[in-house]
Amino acid sequence: MSIATGCPFCGTGCALEVECHREAYTVKGDKTNPSTHGQLCLKPIQMAKALETNRLTTPLYRDDKNDPFKPISWEEAITLLAQNITDLPKEALYFYLSGQLLTEESYLFTKLIKGYLGVNNVDANSRLCMASAVVAHKMVFGSDGPLGSYHDIDDAEVILISGANPAWAHPVLFRRILARKKAHPETQIIVIDPICTETAQKSDLWIGLVSGSDTTLYNALLAQLDRRNGCDTAFIDRATQGFHETLTVAQTLPFEEAIAACGVRMDHASTLVDLFASEKKIVGLWCQGLNQALDGVMRNVGFMQLFLATGRINARKGLPLSLTGQPNAMGGREVGYLSNALPAYRDVRDEGDRIACEKHWNLPPKTISSTVGMTITHAIDAIMTDAIRFLWVACTNPLLTLPDVQKTKKALEKKGLFLVVQDCVLSETALLANLVLPTYGWGEKEGSMTNSERFIKRVRPFKSPPSNTQSDTDIICAVARKLGFEGFDYPHTHAIYDEYKHLTQGRLCDQSCQEYETLAYQWGGTTLYAEERFATVTQKAQFHPIHPVITPIKRDHFVLITGRTKKQWHTMTRTGSIPELRKGEEDAYLLMNHEEAYAMAIKEGDLVVITNALGSLTLPVRFGRLAHRHLFAPFGYPQTPINTLISVVNDPLSFQSALKSTQVQFC
Repeated sequence: MSIATGCPFCGTGCALEVECHREAYTVKGDKTNPSTHGQLCLKPIQMAKALETNRLTTPLYRDDKNDPFKPISWEEAITLLAQNITDLPKEALYFYLSGQLLTEESYLFTKLIKGYLGVNNVDANSRLCMASAVVAHKMVFGSDGPLGSYHDIDDAEVILISGANPAWAHPVLFRRILARKKAHPETQIIVIDPICTETAQKSDLWIGLVSGSDTTLYNALLAQLDRRNGCDTAFIDRATQGFHETLTVAQTLPFEEAIAACGVRMDHASTLVDLFASEKKIVGLWCQGLNQALDGVMRNVGFMQLFLATGRINARKGLPLSLTGQPNAMGGREVGYLSNALPAYRDVRDEGDRIACEKHWNLPPKTISSTVGMTITHAIDAIMTDAIRFLWVACTNPLLTLPDVQKTKKALEKKGLFLVVQDCVLSETALLANLVLPTYGWGEKEGSMTNSERFIKRVRPFKSPPSNTQSDTDIICAVARKLGFEGFDYPHTHAIYDEYKHLTQGRLCDQSCQEYETLAYQWGGTTLYAEERFATVTQKAQFHPIHPVITPIKRDHFVLITGRTKKQWHTMTRTGSIPELRKGEEDAYLLMNHEEAYAMAIKEGDLVVITNALGSLTLPVRFGRLAHRHLFAPFGYPQTPINTLISVVNDPLSFQSALKSTQVQFC
């Protein structure tokens, strides 16, 4: 028997065919899927080997976090959870969700928390990876939503990758890029990144800029394009606003001076100007290198404005295409699981948006709060001051993924915090909990997910869950009913999707006419805004002036860049037990330039200690190619959590944490 389902890892959205042979499972790519055409990376192929590993199989509880867990019944667990919600004022409640939840699960959480509880103190780990891209898309185009499709890669003449390493983080997409290059060798692949990643090594040109100089580079390119008459003035006049104000600021720094400040070679910068001034189709891809930064929103905006200024928002001349980090971060964004949002790209601050949801959920007027909730790092601060006394975490591991691991640990361990963790494994966060709820895992539940190109696919179960576990939807609905709320009796997941889809009618992400059983749909079509009418008030795309600030590297310091490994996933709670995925990635490491290591008498394989005001870590050294005085270390290793060294510094517009880099010294 073969079951069609989806991959539970990155935002590429690979479709799978799982062949079931009693208790054995073979994972293959679904060749009928228009997004990925049957291509897969190693992670889903090997994942079937870990389906039963380290599984939670019964609810666990302890009143005191210093005591051992005791198994309890589901009735006791749901009663405890509901009682803790009831006993506290709603402003003391907080909920932290995940881009690995299915759309229907995230929708139910949104309905329960923002609708029936009337509190917006909910966020998701998309705050750590995609929030800056969300805000930037809204600023420039009026709404969240990536513009293009993967097939734009297939006829691209230039593929420009800035702040991303798809060879590791989105390997199936990178294969598609290489396939384009193989079929058409004249296609140019250009990578802008402080690290010469595997993606950069297989490109035609690596531009190793200084970390944090991204907006300076984009401004310089924009100003030089104008000097070269390389901007599409007809498009700018016809379809945009704010160009001249933006250009004036971009022209402040002379081109040569700006490029030098970025640590970029002049001929490399000139190549970029030449390409944007040409008629070639350019597809721009980016991810956490732009998102996870103190100026992450403006990095996104600056990159997109190069395409906007040259009329590249279509399938003919190209477009910018944001890469999503998690498998269903797009679906979560659509259903409104971030602290300011409501389903179908609505906002809690908009009265009409609140009314639409209240009517759909049969709630009295003014039930939904108009106050934006706390983001997750603000919630950690609120836990420390006892303002937040209840935290429900679903399907994520914030102890290792939030900045400042020691601060997060102190907050989660706090005696006055009732911590609930809903997951299929006993993660590092779950080990600090009062109440642990064992859920279904991949292969055991159904629903839908949306990938980076806005394509929705079904996720179907192919195995039975361990006895005494429950699905995320069953847990949410059971708690809602225990709280006395109506509207949480669904005969099946189909009914949840049908309720949600009607909220999308007439919205940018409209999927109201889709049928759940045959769901395979790219909302918005292959290219958003194909008629050059945008989701802004004026229906014109908006330019925004950018005032870059490059933080100098302190004396005797290095810039430490963080990122993924190739075969592991996030904090390794699932993939870490699979030998084939651990091979070559058993231990964390520190990547540095050979010449800089030699000057410090450091040899490859030596253990070194890197430190800053937050703490220190000991890592073995590997050699690579990076910008001058830059280092790289992967996150996700529980024994050496790299976020130990990352301070809580957020983008002022998106409140996304600057997880991508910090400054360190060698001890």
